[in-house]
Formats: sequence, structure tokens, C-alpha cells
Amino acid sequence: MTRKRTKLQIIYDILRILMLGEINPTKLATLVNMPYDRLMNILKEMNEKGLVKIVSTGKTKTVGITHKGVELYEELKKIVELLNDYGLL
Repeated sequence: MTRKRTKLQIIYDILRILMLGEINPTKLATLVNMPYDRLMNILKEMNEKGLVKIVSTGKTKTVGITHKGVELYEELKKIVELLNDYGLL
């Protein structure tokens, strides 16, 4: 049986993908393996905290990472690498 991902792991996955560039939320939901509506709830929260930016142009939306989001990603990456070194992940 696989463990459910924590919110922290989901946020890390979202930031990791956004480091590659702006993306459509539907494609992002597929890449982070979660339902679109649940992803949008997390993205709205991340947007309010200044970690991502959601841009709507007409019918299309794109999600990008902010400077604050990049900083958080870099810190989380260090933590993940450290936990991997200790065999905890």
C-alpha cells in the first residue's frame, strides 16, 4: 500500500515543475498526479502567499513561479536531499 503524499510533498512537486517554466493548470495537475480541483485549491493558497502567480488571458490560464516561490523551492530541495542522504525518504 502506498502512502499518501503530505501537503509539503505536493507543494514541493508543484514548485519543482514550475521551475521549468509557466504551465497550464490542467497539464500541471497531470504532472503532479492529482485532481484539477484539488490542485487549484492549493494553487490559490500558494498564490495568496506569493509563491506562484496565476495569469488568466481570455479562456486560458497559466501558472508560474515567483521569486519567493523559487526561494522556497531551493530550501525545500536542500531538505529533501538531506533526508534522502539519511535514507528517510
